[in-house]
Order: sequence, then C-alpha cells, then structure tokens
Amino acid sequence: MNLAELKAFLESPEGKTSEITAYLQGLNPITVARVQSFMETPEGKSWLDSVKDKHLQKGLETWKTNNLEALLETEIKKRFPEKDPKDLEMEKLRHEIEQMKSAKDKEALTNKAIKLAGDKGLPLDLVSFFVGADENSTTSNLKTFEDTYNSSVQHALEARLKTDGYTPPAGGGSGKSLEDLSMDEYIKARNKD
Repeated sequence: MNLAELKAFLESPEGKTSEITAYLQGLNPITVARVQSFMETPEGKSWLDSVKDKHLQKGLETWKTNNLEALLETEIKKRFPEKDPKDLEMEKLRHEIEQMKSAKDKEALTNKAIKLAGDKGLPLDLVSFFVGADENSTTSNLKTFEDTYNSSVQHALEARLKTDGYTPPAGGGSGKSLEDLSMDEYIKARNKD
C-alpha cells in the first residue's frame, strides 16, 4: 500500500472509525512542547490572544458585578460626605444672612449715591445704575457720570446759543470804548439806545 492509497483509506468511512483515529493520535501525541511550538506561530498567537480576551472579559464582568458598586459608593461617601440636617440648616441660615448683608450694603451704597448725586445736581432717577460693589467704585461711577453729564449739557447749551443767540447790530457804535468817549458823546450814545 502506497501513500496515496493510505490517504484514500483514511479519508473513507472505514478509515474514520474511532479505533483508527485513536491509533493515529497515539502516534503523534499532544505534548507541552508541541503546544508551545504551535503558540509561537502567528496562528497560535492569534488563537491564544482570543482565548485570553474571553477569559479576561468574563473576569472583568464578574469583578464589576461583585465589587464595583461597593467601591463607587465608598468613594462617593468619602468625597461627598452626607451632611447632617443641622449642617444643612446652618448653611441655609448663613446664605440668608449673606443675602441680607448684601441687600443692606447695596441700600447703603444707593443712599450714599443719591446724596452725592443730589449734592452735584445730577438726575436721581439714574443713580441706581451707578451703584457699584463698594463705596469707591460707586463714587468713581458717579464721578464719571457727572463728567459725562456736564459735558453733554455744556455741548447742548453751546449748540443752542449758536442757533438762538443774540447778535449785536453791525456798525452801531463809533468803535470807541466808554473810557475814550467824552461826556457829551456818552450822553448822545445813551439817548440813542
């Protein structure tokens, strides 16, 4: 029997019996050395990595199920300890006191700003817009407003005087000042007006 006939026999149904298969496996048994040499091939490495990944994934899921929630709760409690109802009430009271103090400070600043604006003749309706965080900033804001307001009033006044202003008549005088006039010239000039 040659090799081709042997292959044909082993591939036939008679060659695939359990006795023949067991005999053939006994000729080339699986050993640690054979498995290690297979694992060094690219195909063996790929297979081993997939087995490791499956095992690791299963272990990770088991660990998450058993430990993760307890660890998270412990860490959350450590970072954000639960507050006692007394502490919560104390925080609430502190917050209310700070708000009251802030409102009182703002009222005092507003009153001071109204007094300053009244002394300087500025419109009192606009004072609330210039109240700052402290007295210095409020005073500074009012000073800036005063300068701008006065400048605006001055420009408006000058523009109005240019359009509605009195223009003295031309050639009405002799061109002499009062000191240069004699008494008779002064009387005549006075009578003309």
